[in-house]
Amino acid sequence: MLPWQNYRRKSTEGVSATMLYLWFSGNLFYGAYAVADKLYFGLVIQPQIFAFFTLVNILQIFWYRHKWNSYKVASAGIVLSVVYAGLHVGMWKAIEHAIEQDQKGAVKFMGVLPAILIALGFFPEFYVCVKEQSVEMSNFFIMLDISGGVFSTISLVFDHTFDYVASITYLIVVLLDLVLAAMKLYFYLRGTQGLAHKERLREQQLQSSPDKVKQTNEVETKPKRLEESY
Repeated sequence: MLPWQNYRRKSTEGVSATMLYLWFSGNLFYGAYAVADKLYFGLVIQPQIFAFFTLVNILQIFWYRHKWNSYKVASAGIVLSVVYAGLHVGMWKAIEHAIEQDQKGAVKFMGVLPAILIALGFFPEFYVCVKEQSVEMSNFFIMLDISGGVFSTISLVFDHTFDYVASITYLIVVLLDLVLAAMKLYFYLRGTQGLAHKERLREQQLQSSPDKVKQTNEVETKPKRLEESY
């Protein structure tokens, strides 16, 4: 999920695009809620940073998976950024107005909605992981996400008032990240972790230079034939 992981692999395979779209939307709503509810500064910045990294991942999908050219990717990035900023400010003011009018039901809904969107985003990724018998997200990202959720929940305790609605988002992320970690451990013990990505790389090499791959296979099998002759 980290952009440099995709850049290093030159691929976004194993990462669900639907998950990224839902996470981008979820952070849009949560970022507006955090500003309007005047949460701790770190909790206001966090969803913006996460949304930025999610946007970069989305653009990488356009580049690596859909083979868009640089002009289309840059244009998509600008459009999505402008839409995000516009909706963010609009929802921030709307939630702020609802708080001033003591519309508790509307405020609670806007606080819970991000948790629902982010939680829903995990399930397409679970499907991809089960299908490929591998979790392509790095251990560093999973642990970073879990620790971020834990420390964010703790920081709510030291805020002016504990916002249990905001804590729902963090606790759901921690729980579902733990599921991803457990799946990765399970696939590792089964011996399938990472094999899907290696197989895709081999297929790409075969398509780009079949003669080279054929020569490599012949070199690998030659010692076996010599051993059999003895």
